Amino acid sequence: MKKIKSRGVIFGDMHFPLHDEGAFSCALKVIETVKPNVFINLGDFAEGEMVSHWRWSRRKRPPLEYQLPLIDKEADEVNMHMDRIDYVLDQVGCKKRYLAMGNHDNWYNAFVEENPYLEQYKPENLFKIKERGYKWYPYGEIFKVEGTKLYAYHGGHYNSINHSRTTVQNLGCNIIYGHTHDCQRSVVQHISGVHVAQSMGCLCKIKKDFLKGRKVNWTHNVGVVDFFDDGWFNLITLDIHDGMTTWNNEIIKGEQWA
Repeated sequence: MKKIKSRGVIFGDMHFPLHDEGAFSCALKVIETVKPNVFINLGDFAEGEMVSHWRWSRRKRPPLEYQLPLIDKEADEVNMHMDRIDYVLDQVGCKKRYLAMGNHDNWYNAFVEENPYLEQYKPENLFKIKERGYKWYPYGEIFKVEGTKLYAYHGGHYNSINHSRTTVQNLGCNIIYGHTHDCQRSVVQHISGVHVAQSMGCLCKIKKDFLKGRKVNWTHNVGVVDFFDDGWFNLITLDIHDGMTTWNNEIIKGEQWA
């Protein structure tokens, strides 16, 4: 008979400091309620607006002495919210932590490529990823979670309308990913067995300036996954509406954060 060996919680695409506070605080409450021993951060935890190439696409890039204070201010805000995750994980005793760098997080690497003497601005350094206890993976790298049949990465390789089906067909494994900000699931049967791909929604603001009012199919979600002793898993995606979700017939609502 299968036994549950561990339980994980999954966050994706927070885009600090442009996160949705209601959704994010609710997701933190899910950690408190579920008490996982595994945490998976699917990346794009930082918005990276101040290092984005889009920021200077229509105007001349200013000197570093102008850019760095803005980058530092945004980084301080990102670290503040990453600290909130650390605090809750520490409270429930969750020590196994995985992080997949996202494309927004990777913008900091591009900034360092332009300014190679500023190694401290690499995302793993600026956001103290190792010090926070994460085993982390570069943008685009796929990793196996806890030695099970589930893989994870940030996503972004396959961005069609039915991206989950394209993902599972091309990768041929069970995989969770972010990037698309929507919650989509596809299952296919290969010779090697049944495989599922699941995009995990987001915890960022649904309305953003660059969208110019365009409607999107983004959803707020948090994942809960049970890992069995034979390598299989049970993945549940919780919808968050107006800062609330449910678990075991109980309403979970985030607390107001000052």
